[in-house]
Amino acid sequence: MAIKIITDEAWKQKLFTWLQPKSNIWRELDDSDRLVGFIEDSNILGALMFSDYDGNNIFVHLSLDDPRVCQRRYIKFMFNYCFITAKCNRMTALCENNYHRNEKLLQGVGFTKEGIIRQGYCKNGKFVDGAVYGMLKQECKWIKGN
Repeated sequence: MAIKIITDEAWKQKLFTWLQPKSNIWRELDDSDRLVGFIEDSNILGALMFSDYDGNNIFVHLSLDDPRVCQRRYIKFMFNYCFITAKCNRMTALCENNYHRNEKLLQGVGFTKEGIIRQGYCKNGKFVDGAVYGMLKQECKWIKGN
């Protein structure tokens, strides 16, 4: 079976419920949140959430259970949504500091580590250091014109 990209409202709560514990999101779903699911046979393989858009910056939350979701076309989809569709100038991602798997993924697609939030990231009920990653539109190699 092929992986489908799902963005419709019928999946929104289901995707958020799947993503929330995996991405350590400690708030409820907001009407302005946009969710994208990567689905195969009604099973969620990965999900993206775009939140807290302020006209310049958008936060991205991501979790993947299947490495097949790390294909170029899905990565391009994420950046096109943020920089072209939403007209953002900047994307921000947070992850646990020194969680090498996440940091390698973020750096591999072009994010820059911008700093550390000491004990600002809650994981399993314990506060740990978080890493802030950012990317400006002009730095994105995944969209046309850059």
